[in-house]
Amino acid sequence: MGELYSGVAGIDIVSALIIDSIVEGNKVLTFGVGGNASTSIHFSAELSGKFEKFEKPLPCICLSENPSTITAITNDFGWDYVFSRQILGLAKLGDVVLAFSISGKARYLDYAFKEAKRIGCKTVLINGEVMNPVPGNIDVLLVHGTGNTPRVQEWQLLVVHQLCERIKSRC
Repeated sequence: MGELYSGVAGIDIVSALIIDSIVEGNKVLTFGVGGNASTSIHFSAELSGKFEKFEKPLPCICLSENPSTITAITNDFGWDYVFSRQILGLAKLGDVVLAFSISGKARYLDYAFKEAKRIGCKTVLINGEVMNPVPGNIDVLLVHGTGNTPRVQEWQLLVVHQLCERIKSRC
């Protein structure tokens, strides 16, 4: 079963997990839907591009940003498989799969994290609501503690910038 965190301690745990993975030659796969898709795209862009200065680009792929892939998978397999199919094709042992969500209750999350764990990835959910107990296919659950969507999304953006600051300074 995974661990539940909030605040700076949780950000430190998630950043250490990602740093360890990248140092070992692995990558981050990130995703979300709706506003959380935008957050996952932003996170990927900060890691692979420039965060504050011209840092080294880091291996991060956003699974939410290709409409052709998303619509093909949802058409052929259904919405529940939109990210698990991409994880099956792209992930390898030691990668980190990180999702952004408000409730954490969607089936696509469960399917994606189950596929990631089957491959041997570490899994992180940055979520609005507390999930107790933490599902066994999530290694680290970082929570805001409320389901208030605008406040969660604002907090998630802060988390993205805090993660990038820590990761970019160490990789």
